[in-house]
Amino acid sequence: MAAAAPTAAAIIPATAVIPANVVGMNAEALDDELSLLGFKKVIYNSDTGKTVLLLSNWTVTGIDNAGAEQAVDKAVVVHVTK
Repeated sequence: MAAAAPTAAAIIPATAVIPANVVGMNAEALDDELSLLGFKKVIYNSDTGKTVLLLSNWTVTGIDNAGAEQAVDKAVVVHVTK
């Protein structure tokens, strides 16, 4: 009996490197990039305390653990401002 072909879930890496050069990026563009890297949970913290609803209206001011390798199922915290 032949071995089953690997599924898409088997190919997705368990870790990825958090992008480092993100300051000034549009939050929606960064969200797309983080999704492509495989991160499943991204938390957006407003520098002003406002609720972040529409990512395209926000600019990234920082990201926690920039340049570090992290499990893709662990939350990535992004800091944003309008």
